[in-house]
Amino acid sequence: MKIKLSPELSYLIGFWRKRRSQEGFGVYGDEKQLELFTKELLTLQIATAEKILTKEDMVFTHNTAYKKFFHEIEEEELERFKYLNEYAANYVAGIFDSVGRIDEKGFVRITKINKQDEMLFLRLGFMTKRMKDGVVIGKPRAFLAFIKNYVKLHAEHPAFKLVKE
Repeated sequence: MKIKLSPELSYLIGFWRKRRSQEGFGVYGDEKQLELFTKELLTLQIATAEKILTKEDMVFTHNTAYKKFFHEIEEEELERFKYLNEYAANYVAGIFDSVGRIDEKGFVRITKINKQDEMLFLRLGFMTKRMKDGVVIGKPRAFLAFIKNYVKLHAEHPAFKLVKE
């Protein structure tokens, strides 16, 4: 079976990239993040419920085909997600749900960002400014409008209600 990239899979890859577990194919994080990843694994039929394992603050499975596919997409990130389309929006929304937040002043912050991620944001038209704890996204309204329909963990944040379609 050949794995084909879809917008939904793009979201999961973005989410997984910043929270990948040391064991198996999975993520670490708080309860909401683990629940989201588990739900996505089941929805996309990557794993069955009995194949999903948990350990303290980690959830994972042993699926080498998807793990290899996710690594390949990660290496090709700048080419795969260079257009303002549903694939890139899902991928960036996954990154945002994984390590992003909107602070009390309305700044959109993303931690654990490397130079490749900054280049991706720049190519998509979102300037970043390095801070001690990651980056701040320039044009936060445009950024939030881009990912609004694809964010899952932060979808209820009041800032998304202020953003126009």
